[in-house]
Amino acid sequence: MPELTNLKNTSEIPLPENESERQKAIEKYNILDTLPEKEFDSLVELAAIVTESSMSQMNILDHNRQWTKAAYGLESGTDCERSEAVCAHTILTDNNLEISDLSKDERFKDASFVSDDPHHRFYSGYPLKTKDGFNIGALCVLDPEPKKLTETQKKALETIAGEVVSRLEIRRTQKELEKLNREKDHFLRVVNHDIKSPLSGIISSANYLQNVWDGDRDELNSILSMIEISGRKLVTYTAELVSNSIEDSDSCLLIDEVRVDELIQDLIHIYTPLAKTKQVDIETNFSNTELFRLDSEKFKLIISNLISNALKFSSPGDSVTVKAEIMKPDNRVLHCSVSDTGIGIPEEHITELFTKNNKYRRTGTQGEISTGLGLPLVKQFVELHNGGIKVETEEGVGSTFYVTIPENS
Repeated sequence: MPELTNLKNTSEIPLPENESERQKAIEKYNILDTLPEKEFDSLVELAAIVTESSMSQMNILDHNRQWTKAAYGLESGTDCERSEAVCAHTILTDNNLEISDLSKDERFKDASFVSDDPHHRFYSGYPLKTKDGFNIGALCVLDPEPKKLTETQKKALETIAGEVVSRLEIRRTQKELEKLNREKDHFLRVVNHDIKSPLSGIISSANYLQNVWDGDRDELNSILSMIEISGRKLVTYTAELVSNSIEDSDSCLLIDEVRVDELIQDLIHIYTPLAKTKQVDIETNFSNTELFRLDSEKFKLIISNLISNALKFSSPGDSVTVKAEIMKPDNRVLHCSVSDTGIGIPEEHITELFTKNNKYRRTGTQGEISTGLGLPLVKQFVELHNGGIKVETEEGVGSTFYVTIPENS
């Protein structure tokens, strides 16, 4: 703790060692120059009552000034030079700073608030310490007569200072929630707009085909093409929403006991119509059907993304093969692979394959749009299982993605 020496101007006032970080902490609370708030006014008044003092303040120490957020017996919303503030010394300590008679203290005896109105004599203050350990200001009580606080009064003042900080934290949280709610409302409006357009196109096309279409083949192809394009837009957009939502959250595993082959077969059933449309065969190879413990929903997202990518970059006549095997060393490990005989991956793309980098984003063999989010999400979920993923690929020959996942307890 810096020694409180005889100080006369700003340049002589010692600053906390964490001054720059302390200033950043003040900014997070967005408290400076705000209007009076009853909860702080009440706490400051309580401080004066329990210490039997005629005045009290809640002060925030900014770069070169002391700003009074709340006051009792004095005016709030005011500021003064930090070089003249007694609280500038209080924030240098983690304990109470008490001066029985300011007129006899070399540091403050010539200060205007001592020599002139309001003729302060007594001062006692506690720093306002945030949960991160930054003294952003002080709660202090003052009196025109010299005196000393009892130990009980000092403890009460310290408790109220802690409550002031708690209210600051609540206030900050409320402000952040209000901001998030505004962002959420804006987000929902954007989502509503972006989803409504392709959905309206699909609905109106279906209605036209049911009630108006008279059998013209060219018109049918045009309408079906529009439906396909709109559907792809929806798939891409919702994939981005889900992926970003998952990536921004604190993901954790929800372990259950499953049959891996059944999970994969369910996914293949979903992708079979797309495979038939692209004239691509899907084959499977499962070595056993034992139960295995993992997060089934995240595992399905892993395999689903890999199958989807394999189909996306395959052409008519190609094939996709999904394999799964539970190995039994000391601890059981699931080995899965998804292979295709498609177009393969250019060598220069490999290093960025599992990163959210749009630089190498590619369209599928039939113009399918890629968000660039699938493989980074796959890697995230594999690593969440303490597993690993790698790829072997050759342009014009195909790609194989290998996934290993240890059994989770």
